[in-house]
Order: sequence, then structure tokens, then C-alpha cells
Amino acid sequence: MIYIALYILLALFALLDLLKNGHQVKPLVFWASVFLLIFISSIRWNVGTDWYSYHEFFSNIQVYVAHPEANLMERGFTYINYAIASLHLGYTALLSLMAILMIGIKAKVIFEHKQIMMISLFLYYCYYLGDIFGVRQFLAISLTLYSIRFIIDKRFMPFFVTVLVASSIHITAIFFIFSYWIYHIEYSPKLLYSILLLALILGFMDIGGFAVDTALSIVGIDSRVGEKLKIYGEDGMETVQGNPYIAFAIGVAKRALFLPLFIGCQRFIAPAYQSRYTGYLNLLIFGNIIYLLFMISLPVIARLSTGFLLFEIFILGYLVIAVRNKWLRMLAFLLVALFGAFRLYNLIAVYWDLYIPFETIFAPTNIIRE
Repeated sequence: MIYIALYILLALFALLDLLKNGHQVKPLVFWASVFLLIFISSIRWNVGTDWYSYHEFFSNIQVYVAHPEANLMERGFTYINYAIASLHLGYTALLSLMAILMIGIKAKVIFEHKQIMMISLFLYYCYYLGDIFGVRQFLAISLTLYSIRFIIDKRFMPFFVTVLVASSIHITAIFFIFSYWIYHIEYSPKLLYSILLLALILGFMDIGGFAVDTALSIVGIDSRVGEKLKIYGEDGMETVQGNPYIAFAIGVAKRALFLPLFIGCQRFIAPAYQSRYTGYLNLLIFGNIIYLLFMISLPVIARLSTGFLLFEIFILGYLVIAVRNKWLRMLAFLLVALFGAFRLYNLIAVYWDLYIPFETIFAPTNIIRE
């Protein structure tokens, strides 16, 4: 299966971050891997979540542009579709452009983390399937990830413009605006634990549902924002399998294991990476607060946290290389790789029929459809 092959390949490449002379070949291996992910994403056909809705949107883009009142997609994403359709390039051209932007922008940021770029690329695949099946939210997340450089340099205007562009692709990106202030704040571990515990309690009390109901009463159920919130709520009920409290409990258990580890090990991070690690941890904590507040009431609203949870892959990478003993470091990587395999399987298993088998545009029937 292609997913297993990619997992094994990227896991082996990730070992280059742990080898003494790995830096000599890492750039070439890294960009070859990125090209492979972009290629696979570009040639897929009739596979992945939201395939039919996105294909239908592209096929009828002229109608949606002419009648914006019927269009629930954001304007930025709409005009990307419109530009490709106007050039008569076909849906595969759109997939290729989206792949280049989604994967390419993330890859550029990951590449800047020289010491952990192969581990981060491997975890990026395990957490998000390397954006092979990326949707518009993942493109928006690529842009918000890129905006981190402006936060570090404390350049608000280019950061603000980047977030606005990202929110024109997917509106949830607008919440990333808070990152500009959250990134640089220094919290004590005790305060972080207290905030997370409070978010857990409020989430269990369904404060997220109350917040959405309040928002609907303000903007009106018939407004565009109200309509989107209503759709998100309906989608959330459909995407939760079984008891939502069980899903919530599983999510909390995972965070109860990882977040104390991330917070407690912060002091072991090398001084050269300490500032970036702390900033990423702040953003990760903020994303988890959003998750805890909304997971029970509106699971789809909890997707607002997706752009923040991306920083977990960098934190795990920094923790692996923070282990000084080479054998213990290898053990740490093995544990991370096993967790990556578990996460990858769960990611695919939720929508197994939409991922298996992996189809490409090169199948004769698919070429005709294109």
C-alpha cells in the first residue's frame, strides 16, 4: 500500500537527523521527498475526503462566481478555482497548484529547521498525510505557518496581511491572529496546567455550545456567518462516531500524556532552540484550549485548533534531538515513529473507504473524466 511505503521511506530518511554526517545529504533527500508528496497529491483522482464536493465546486465555478449568494466557499479559494477553470486546465491542474502551495510552503518552513527537518517532514506525513489529500484549510494553515517568521521578527503588518490572505482561503485562519501576542508570552508551568484544566472543565460543561448559541443570537441565524455555524454544527454531529464524550475522553487522555511531557521537558531544550520551542509550545497550548472548549459541543468548530496543533511535530522533533545519549536518542525516535504509525493508521481508518484504494489520473476511466 502506498501509505505504508511512504511511511517506511520517510521514517528511514528521518534517521538522517540523528546521524553525525546526515547534514551532507539531507537537503537533497528532503526536497526529493517533498517533490514526491507533491506529485502523488497532484495525480490522485476520486480519492480522499471531500473529493466530490470540491470537484463539483470546480466544475460549476462559473455559476458560483456569477451567483455569490449560493457560494459558501471563501473568496480566495473561489478565485483560485476560477483562475484555473478560466484557463481550461482541468481539475488535475488545480490539484497540482494546491499541492505545490500547500506542501511547498510548509516544506520551506520545515526546511528552515535544519536540525530536525527530516523528523518534522516524517511527522508531517504521519499527522496530515503530508497534505496529499489537502483541502482549502490546509492551504490556509500553510500560510499561517509561514507567517511565524513575522511573529519572530515582530513585524505585525506583514503578519496581519498573511493571516488575512489565509482567511480568504479558509475563514478559520483568522483565529491565528492571536498568535502574534501568544507566541512571545512566558508562562510558568503551573499557569499552563491551570489554564488547560480550566478549559477542560468549561469544555465538559459545554461552554463551547453556549458560545456558538450566543454568536448566532448576535449575528442572526439567517446571516452568512450564522449559516456557516449552522452547517458546521450539522457536520460536527455527522463526523462524531459513537458517544462524543468517549471521543472527548480519548482526546483528553492523549493530551494528558503529551502536554505535561512537552511542558516539563522544556528546560532540557538546547539554548539555541529554547525561544522557538517556547513559542511553539505557547501556540500548541492555545490550540488545545480551543479543542477542549469545543470538542464536545461542536467537533467541527474544534478544527479551529488544527493550525495550532501543527506545531506539535516541531516540538516532538526538538525533544528527540534533546536526548544526548545516542542510543537513548534512537529509542526516543523509535517511540515517536511508533506513535506516528498509530496516528497515521487512525487518520486513514476513520475514512477508510475514501482512501482505499488509492486511485490516480492515469487510470483509463479517470483520464476520460478529466
